[in-house]
Amino acid sequence: MACGMRETITVSYWGVCWKWGFIPYPCKKTKTEVKYQYDFRPWRTRFSWSPFRRSYEGCCNGALFGWSYWTWSPFGTGNGPWIDQTLTYFSDSQIGSTGPCPFKSTSSQPAKLSEAAAGSIVPAATGEELYEDHGCPCV
Repeated sequence: MACGMRETITVSYWGVCWKWGFIPYPCKKTKTEVKYQYDFRPWRTRFSWSPFRRSYEGCCNGALFGWSYWTWSPFGTGNGPWIDQTLTYFSDSQIGSTGPCPFKSTSSQPAKLSEAAAGSIVPAATGEELYEDHGCPCV
């Protein structure tokens, strides 16, 4: 599991290109960015009143981390159940640990996946999908 591993990723985004130097049109561009990769297992949502921020908490190599990022979340977020699936997250900077993981082993399953609230949040299959889906400057 990666905990703060420095990665160079390619990010695609929509921008403006120019035809013949004076006709603007939308086009897809790419750029490379340096991010820090974290693979959290287990993880959960954390309470937040903000309609523009989502907060999370997760374990990585026996340490507990907390992070959040700006996004539209009209009802805020509640304290969700622990989900025993890997959530890959790319951060602009390294995240500091908030303490030891409350579980003795990251392979233990604190909550059954069927107990997780449907539609609360869904872990992305890859970190790149997470980055694109949430518009992450992730944190």
